[in-house]
Amino acid sequence: MNRLAKHFVLWVLLWLPLLAVGQTERFEAVVIDAQTHQTLPFAGVFVSRSNSTMTNAEGSFSIGCAPTDMLRISFVGYQTRTIVAEQMGRVVELHAVSTTLDEVTVKPYSSYLKEAIKEAQRQLKKNRKKRANFFYRQTAYADSVCYEFMEAFLSGHSSVFLRDLALSKGRFAGIQPDSLHYYSYYANFFSTSQIQVTYMPGTKVTSSDRYPLSEYYESNYDVSFDMIGSDNDRLLAAHFTPKPTDKPVLDATLYLDANTYRLRKIEGRELNLKVMHRKQRGSRYEEELAALFGKDYFDELIDTEFHFVVNMTEDREFLEVESVIIEEQHELYGKTIRTSSMLFNVGDRDIGHGRMLDTQSNMHDAIESQGYDKKFWRDNEIVLRTPVEQEVLRLFESRNLFGVF
Repeated sequence: MNRLAKHFVLWVLLWLPLLAVGQTERFEAVVIDAQTHQTLPFAGVFVSRSNSTMTNAEGSFSIGCAPTDMLRISFVGYQTRTIVAEQMGRVVELHAVSTTLDEVTVKPYSSYLKEAIKEAQRQLKKNRKKRANFFYRQTAYADSVCYEFMEAFLSGHSSVFLRDLALSKGRFAGIQPDSLHYYSYYANFFSTSQIQVTYMPGTKVTSSDRYPLSEYYESNYDVSFDMIGSDNDRLLAAHFTPKPTDKPVLDATLYLDANTYRLRKIEGRELNLKVMHRKQRGSRYEEELAALFGKDYFDELIDTEFHFVVNMTEDREFLEVESVIIEEQHELYGKTIRTSSMLFNVGDRDIGHGRMLDTQSNMHDAIESQGYDKKFWRDNEIVLRTPVEQEVLRLFESRNLFGVF
């Protein structure tokens, strides 16, 4: 072996271990309940503040990281697990925490709520201007047919509850209706992710305000409690049942850390809401109607309710929204219309500047004005798609429906 070859072999032997350390691989698994073996959808999977994801609706996830990276997998109500990526396997089991007997709790439950209200206000005062970037996915079905697929990157103020959303990038594809097929398009479905459980500091609050974390909660809700877990990992589950009203209100359970009084999770229903529904297009009179009444003729508000789950995180050293999952269902044109969305905090990932959206903004129009960047979306899946979502995406791309409105 000549001297040059010897130097090359020596270089390889010296640098190969360092190259291996920085190598990124794809790791996939499904997260399940260790006892029931039921999948756990929308569990958090964290590697770093710039690299995290969550499980999809079927409990599966995919993440790129080094084999030696540590993955933290969490789901409220279950014991968190930390696993080396290369030792993870294809199934991750989480163990549920048990419900604590009432006799164990010395402090009155109502005092926990008072402290939780104070803590939420303290967090908002300190972090009200902090924003986060989010990945958003929305799908809609008419009976068993998926007719809409939307993905976007949004930003918004994220401390305690989500607000002031802005659109950075987005794509939308939908099947156009015809004389035999009618579809319902929500133009502002994204706005339902802004679940507000308390008031902004400095705001005058009265008994007519229906925030669960408000000094007037007893005027609007009947509340019951459960304590979950033990020792330093206890959660107080506060169940808020609304008193009769025709105003927007939450019917929800708030999970509070019994030691810090901070929100960990919110789930339930949002009642008495109105959302913007885009009327069916494609009739022979569409142009005439648009000319007479304007483009907004095809938009109307409809009454509905939503099921939601909001998960919280402190990975950026303050309490903020980690993910929001929304599901809605109604009957229209003799079909069952099901619309769902998921929104996930992508941490320190840079998504650029965005266009501000209010609660009545038409997301379709906002995305249309940006144009469609096919390469960008191929590189930014973020949350693993379910097999059905992947097949819908493939079908819509093959028909060139993205960027067509």
